[in-house]
Amino acid sequence: MLSTRRQDFLIRALQQGKSIPIVIEGHCMHPLLVQGQQISVQPLLDEIKEGDVVLVRDQMNGYLAHRIISLGHDFVVTAGDRNHMSDPPVRRKDVLGRLDIPDEQMLNQNSDNQCLSTAVRSQGSFSEMKVVVHPEAIGFSYDKVLSRAFGVEILIEENPLNQLRSMREKGWTTIVIHEGARQHLSELPYAASRIVIFAGYDVARETDESAGIIGMSDVDFVARTAVDYWNNLQAELSIAAIIGFHMRGTNV
Repeated sequence: MLSTRRQDFLIRALQQGKSIPIVIEGHCMHPLLVQGQQISVQPLLDEIKEGDVVLVRDQMNGYLAHRIISLGHDFVVTAGDRNHMSDPPVRRKDVLGRLDIPDEQMLNQNSDNQCLSTAVRSQGSFSEMKVVVHPEAIGFSYDKVLSRAFGVEILIEENPLNQLRSMREKGWTTIVIHEGARQHLSELPYAASRIVIFAGYDVARETDESAGIIGMSDVDFVARTAVDYWNNLQAELSIAAIIGFHMRGTNV
């Protein structure tokens, strides 16, 4: 996050083609950017692209220094490197500048992430999978058809939290599907033999027991099944995507 002090002055300078200094607040981009670090933001002289770390004005009229993870015709989706969820989309005109990060620093982080991902993925396989679904997301007849056809146990639960905790205690890797997640289901760097996926539920930063809302700390991973961010796929298609992922084989 960018401090609000002198915001208007700094943003006007950036829009006039001048670089500006900002001080990083928070840990969303750690270890690439650390709290208290001062870094320069450069005006946009060429097209933005996925992977750029940029300064954006968010929907609350605040400022974020996050990485671009998806681009549309007139919108941009960003996320902090440490965040499981992407930020709400912003308009392209709300991307104000690009952070001046040394190439060597970017290369070192990308190399470290790639090595970690490869090391974990090389172990990643699963032999058993269950899917827990909210009753409003799938018809009872449909779940029985899919269960029989693909040999995947589909459980219907209105409030998934007891089921979720029980599965975690038994050593299952838990994943919740959310359309705003920054990673696709097939990109998750996990190593597990048993996976349970929760679909059709609300996800928030904090757990809400009474409403059946899953907190981000309740599960091992948050993932999406949509091809593009913020697609409003019908729940049945998301379930089909999950099972299709399972039927590809055991290699992640």
